[in-house]
Amino acid sequence: MVEGLDSGTKLEDAGLRATEVRRRVLSVLLGAGGSLSHRELAALLPELDRISIYRNLKLLKKANLVHGVQGIDGVLRYIVNPDGADGCPGRHAHFLCVDCGRMSCLLDQALPRIEAPRGAIVRGKQLLVYGICPSCARAGATK
Repeated sequence: MVEGLDSGTKLEDAGLRATEVRRRVLSVLLGAGGSLSHRELAALLPELDRISIYRNLKLLKKANLVHGVQGIDGVLRYIVNPDGADGCPGRHAHFLCVDCGRMSCLLDQALPRIEAPRGAIVRGKQLLVYGICPSCARAGATK
């Protein structure tokens, strides 16, 4: 969990009503220590229907409380925005562990300059670094 803030406080600070579903979805994401897919969230919150989880993820994303990153497996994974950031800072990479599936923000590293084709309208940039996280490496993962 993020120090000093619970899910209700984060929701209220973002101008959202702290409904039970929103609190629970955000609380699970805060406690995950990384990212979770919609399917993983649904497995951790079996009492909630998948549509409610999806709608609330979309709302949390719009309120800049979480952001989604598509992994190498094509699955969209959600991660809580770093504290102190005004939403997800647009210029950072993510690290995805191919063993445990955890994703984390790499905020302190500069991204390479990449230009879009002339005349294109850029909606965002994403850089995904993947490999084996330190925890999995210590446990002997070799994928």
